[in-house]
Amino acid sequence: MGSDSRDRMIRAAVELFRERGYAGTSFGDVIERSGAPRGSIYHHFPGGKVQLAEEALRWYAQRSTEALSRLTGGFPADEAVALFLDASQDALRRSEFGQGCPVAGVALDLAPSDTTLATASTETFTAWQSVLAAAFTRDGAAPSRAARAATLVVAAVEGGLLLARAARSTNPLDDVRSELAGYVRAVLGHPA
Repeated sequence: MGSDSRDRMIRAAVELFRERGYAGTSFGDVIERSGAPRGSIYHHFPGGKVQLAEEALRWYAQRSTEALSRLTGGFPADEAVALFLDASQDALRRSEFGQGCPVAGVALDLAPSDTTLATASTETFTAWQSVLAAAFTRDGAAPSRAARAATLVVAAVEGGLLLARAARSTNPLDDVRSELAGYVRAVLGHPA
C-alpha cells in the first residue's frame, strides 16, 4: 500500500508540473490529486518537495526516454522526429492545451541555487538528445552534427510546446514540424 501511495504521488506531481510548473505545485496539490494519505508525503519524501520533484522527473525521464527509444529504434530518424512531434501535439490537444512538458515546468521555475533539480532536468534533456543523436548517426549523420541536431530538435519541440500552449493552437508545432523535416533530412544527407 505504501508503494502505491508513493507511485500515485509521483504520477500526480508529474501531472501537476505539466499544468502548473514547480513553483505552482504544493504538497497539498499532490495529496489532493493523488488521493494519498496526508501524512504519507513526508514519510515517502523526507527530503521535501525537491525530493518529490527529483523523483518525479526521473520517473518521467525513464518513461519518455524509453518511448523515444522505441520510436528511433523502429523508424528512420526523420520519421521518428515526426512521430515525437505527433505525440507531443496529441498530448497537448488531449489536455486542451492545459499540460506542457513536466521537465520544462520544473526547469523554468528553478532558482539559481537549485542544483538538484537542474541536474535532473538536464539529465532528462540529455537523455532525449542522446537517443536522437544515436538515431541520426545510425542513419548517416556525422556524430558531431548528430549531437547538434539532436539539441536543436529537443529545443524546437520544447519551444514549440510552449508557444502552442500559450496560443492554444497547434500551429506553432506544425511550423516546427515543417522546418525540422527539411533540416533533419539535410543532417542525414537526404535530398530536401
